[in-house]
Amino acid sequence: NWITAGPQRPSTVPVPLSLSLITGVLDGRGDGYAVDATGTVLGRWGPAVIQFSRVGDRGDVLQARVAAERRLPAERRAEAYAFCNAWNHDRLLPRAYVHDLGNGELVLAGDVTTDLGYGVAPVQVAVLVDAAVATGVAYADAVATLP
Repeated sequence: NWITAGPQRPSTVPVPLSLSLITGVLDGRGDGYAVDATGTVLGRWGPAVIQFSRVGDRGDVLQARVAAERRLPAERRAEAYAFCNAWNHDRLLPRAYVHDLGNGELVLAGDVTTDLGYGVAPVQVAVLVDAAVATGVAYADAVATLP
């Protein structure tokens, strides 16, 4: 299954990161998603909400952020930090952290950021998106199993 990056460009030729590369991968996977006015791609995979953004001065950094659907009460902050610290110790992706919403709830979130300043082959974008979805879902599943 070859993804193309324009006319006569095979999926192995590096090109600048673009919104169409990200959405093309998701379309190829058959995933549902939305794109907001800033070009951020947002989707839900089971208990994980994942957004893909192009960040950096030139938009050449791919950032995938995951938020677990399950929230914890703010009183469980120490447990949430311990969970994230253990996750970060045992796994490479996504980098896990706690976000306090300020309304008594904690979001357990994570991210993966990849600098693609020298270009990226479309097939590599597919690998990065697949990995972000798989690890993001695994993270959200682990959060869902917390007592």
